[in-house]
Amino acid sequence: MPQANRFKPLTLMSMAHAPHLPAVARTAEPHHPALSLLTDLQQSPCVVASHGDGIEATLYLMKRAGVRMVFVSGADGGLVGMVSAEDIQGERPVVRASSHHVPVSELTLSDVMVPVGAWDVIDLSQVRTARLGDIAATLQEHNLRYLLVTQTKNGQSYLRGLFSARRLEMAMRQPIQADMHSRTFAELESVLAH
Repeated sequence: MPQANRFKPLTLMSMAHAPHLPAVARTAEPHHPALSLLTDLQQSPCVVASHGDGIEATLYLMKRAGVRMVFVSGADGGLVGMVSAEDIQGERPVVRASSHHVPVSELTLSDVMVPVGAWDVIDLSQVRTARLGDIAATLQEHNLRYLLVTQTKNGQSYLRGLFSARRLEMAMRQPIQADMHSRTFAELESVLAH
């Protein structure tokens, strides 16, 4: 028997009026499983910009895609970093432009991104048994707005997903008070020391 004969079409309806869009009101509690708010990159596409893209073009890309962070690819197409809207709109571009003696408008993502070597990641095996409160505590402890999740398969490390502090804050209805200023001022101090 052909496989197509085992299925039947569903009944369609006509719309008399435009439907209302659902309100996304995802709520969560700290004791809920961490996987419930993981952005799984096997299920959700990620937004990637080129290392040579400018800051304004990248902000426009983020707005169009409805994201606040993009991954950055190198000339060969492989991942070389990531950059968030906070990175682009904060003091990082000003510091980099000053240290390179160029206008901010001439900076590219390679100038302001967080390179792969500086990423803070966690393995999926830990996430499977973690709770949202554990993820929030990790973000807070390490002053992160994004926690990247990797998975090892056949000896290779793959980017599997991520947690966003903003998404957790909205779902759990409480702030994750990462001290981002201490991190960025430490970067500023480091650049000024050279």
